Amino acid sequence: MQVQRSVGLCSGRASARFQSTIRFVPFKPCRLQQSRVLCGAAASDDPFKLLGIERGADSAEVGKAYRVKKYEHRFNPEMLQKVESAHSSIMLSQLNARMKGKGISKSVAYADQEPLFPWRPKRWDATPKVIMVIGAMQLGMVAYGFQQPALNLAVFSGLIGIASNVMKQNAILPPPKDPDMATEEEAGRAGRNFARGLLLGVMATFVGMLLFSLPEILVQKFKLTLPVIPGIPNIIVSMKIVGAALCNWIMTAFYY
Repeated sequence: MQVQRSVGLCSGRASARFQSTIRFVPFKPCRLQQSRVLCGAAASDDPFKLLGIERGADSAEVGKAYRVKKYEHRFNPEMLQKVESAHSSIMLSQLNARMKGKGISKSVAYADQEPLFPWRPKRWDATPKVIMVIGAMQLGMVAYGFQQPALNLAVFSGLIGIASNVMKQNAILPPPKDPDMATEEEAGRAGRNFARGLLLGVMATFVGMLLFSLPEILVQKFKLTLPVIPGIPNIIVSMKIVGAALCNWIMTAFYY
């Protein structure tokens, strides 16, 4: 009995000593793992990386990247919300940065306000190939207008401008390929592109004919006589065709 008690006592002391040496340490990730997690979170929260642009990008590049990313993530509401937040963050940061300096871009300074004329032409250069092709078509219309002056040629110049502007709108904001999978904004994009292209073509034709009608107004007001130019039957009508063709070419080449 004494031997058993001594053995039990010794075993109890040993277990007590063994338990005292065990310490439960809470799990903490290493610094390297923490830094990787933080860096990954920071990269995902960077608005410039999210939109795929450099930090020195201007407002036009930011707007273009914003539209592209919205189209890429059109079926992902979570990513769309991140894209919206990234765009707002960049525009506000650019506004704050430029407010501290002297020069402030209007596109940034009034980024949070609705435009007074939302349908006004906006700067967007076409590709050199498009500029040359449309220019050649309008130039041919002008050459024919000097030989056979008729106002319907100015209308034809306007039709060329309308078709070119609609094609340019569809290139900048492509209509959805699958209408059944399109969002509400994408479903009406084709109609809006046609309406905007039509408006730009009509406006360019009207402005061109109006500007190049000044010689006719001066002739009628001051009762002048225009010199007869060989090979040009009616210089007044030909100038209106030139105005319509020139303004439509400028609108198609450099605006949308």
